[in-house]
Amino acid sequence: MLFINKTSVLMKARERDEKGTSSWSKNLTIQTLRCHIPRYNVRFSLSFWCPGDCGLPPKLPFASPLNQLYETNFKAGTVLKYTCHSGYRKVNSSRLTCGAYGAWIYSIFCIKKQCRNPGELTNGKVDVMTDFLFGSTIHFSCSKGYILIGSTSSQCEVQGSEVEWSDSLPECVIVKCESPPEIRNGKHGGGDEDLYTYGSSVTYSCDPNFSLIGNATLYCMVENKTLGVWRPNPPICKNIFFYAPVEIFCHQPQIPQGIFISGFKPFYTHKDSIVISCKKGYILRGSNLIHCEAHNEWYPSVPTCEPSEYGLGGIVRDFTSVCAYASGDFIFYMCEEGYYPASPDGKSSCQEDGTWKPQMPECKPVLCPKPVIENGRLAREKDHYVALENITVQCDFGYSVVGPQSITCSVNKTWQPEVPKCCEQVIIGGKLMQCLPNPEEVKMALEVYKLSLEIERLEQEKDKNIIQIQ
Repeated sequence: MLFINKTSVLMKARERDEKGTSSWSKNLTIQTLRCHIPRYNVRFSLSFWCPGDCGLPPKLPFASPLNQLYETNFKAGTVLKYTCHSGYRKVNSSRLTCGAYGAWIYSIFCIKKQCRNPGELTNGKVDVMTDFLFGSTIHFSCSKGYILIGSTSSQCEVQGSEVEWSDSLPECVIVKCESPPEIRNGKHGGGDEDLYTYGSSVTYSCDPNFSLIGNATLYCMVENKTLGVWRPNPPICKNIFFYAPVEIFCHQPQIPQGIFISGFKPFYTHKDSIVISCKKGYILRGSNLIHCEAHNEWYPSVPTCEPSEYGLGGIVRDFTSVCAYASGDFIFYMCEEGYYPASPDGKSSCQEDGTWKPQMPECKPVLCPKPVIENGRLAREKDHYVALENITVQCDFGYSVVGPQSITCSVNKTWQPEVPKCCEQVIIGGKLMQCLPNPEEVKMALEVYKLSLEIERLEQEKDKNIIQIQ
C-alpha cells in the first residue's frame, strides 16, 4: 500500500534566459511519497511503486488467467487464478501469488495430455520421434515389398476436450505384378493367376529345338515404391537347328522420332541387328536392340518413340539426391540424346545412408575428338565437339574435298559420314584425278590399271594374228 503525505510547496523552477542567467519562473507542487511497508523508500521512475508490489504476471505457455487483467501492478499477497490451455491438464493448484518482494510465486500446474498408443502397423513400423504427448508427431513406413495406403504421419492434436491422433494408422498392401510376359517359342511355369505378389518368381523354358538365351527366372519386384514389375527382362528362345537361307532380309524399320545408333542400312540380312534411340523429348518403348530373323521380321518387335512425360529423355526433373528407397534397391536411368550415364550400365543403387551410388542422375556429354584434316582446316576449330554438332571441312588452295564437306558428331563418339580428305588436284589425260584414301588402295588401283593395259595389248595382238592368217 502506498501512503502519501501531501505537502504543497510553492517552488520556482530555474530557467536560463537568453543571457545565460537563471531565474525562478514556474510554481510546481511537490508531493512527498512514503511506502507503507517499513524500511522501504520510494523508487524514482516515471511510475511509482513500492518494492513489495508485483508487475504483470508472466505469460505461461500452458495456461492463461481465468479473468481478464485490468491492472498492471498488484500488491503483495494478491492471488490470480489460471486455467489450463487446450491440450493440457491440471495437476496442481492453478494459482499465482504476488510475493512480499515483488515476484510471482507458482509451480507448474498444467502438463501436456497424452494421446493413446497408436498400436502396431502390420507389415510396417511406427516411428516415434519423441513421445505420445500433445504436439508430438509419429511417422509410418512399410516393409520392403509393401505399398503404404494412407497418411505417412500423424500428429497428437486437440479434438474436443481431449487429444487424439490427426490421422489413423495407414495400411501396408503387398506389391502385385501382372501376369508375366509371354515369349515366342517358349513359356513360363507360372499358373493362371491374374496377379502375382512381391517376391513371386516364374521360370521360363523353350519349346523343343529352341535354346533359351537370357535369364530363365524372373521375380516380381517393386519400383518407385508403388509399381510391381518383373525383373530382369524375359529371355528369348532361339532355334538351334535353323538354317537361314540367303533370301531372308528385313527392310529398314520406320521409327518416327527415332535414331539409329548403329547398323544403319537400306536393308538387312539374317542376324543383322540395329541399336535404336529416340530424339530429345521422346522415350523409347520396347527393346533398343532388334535383330533380323526368319520370315523377314524384326525380333523383338520394332520399338516406338513416345513423347516423354518429363521432356528429358527419361530423367525426372525433380529427382533429389536423397533416395526414398530401401537400402540395396536400384534403378536404371536414361540421359538426353548426346549424353551418357556416368554409371557404365545406367544403374544407381540406394545406400544405407540414403544417398545414390553413383550419384543419380549424372549424365556426361558425348564428345568427339577433333578430326585431323591434312591440307585443310575446320570452319570452327575446337579441341573437341559435342554430340550432334555439325562442322564444315575447308581445303587449302589447290586441294579439293573428297567426300562429304559437312560431318556430324554422332552419339557413339564417331564422325558421320566419314571424315573427308583434302586431295591435290592433278590433271592427267585431260581428266581431273583425285587422290585415293590410302596407299594400299592406290597400289591396288595401279595393279588393276596395269592388268587392263595388258589385256588390251593381248587383244590387239590377237586381232593382228587373225588378220595375218586371213
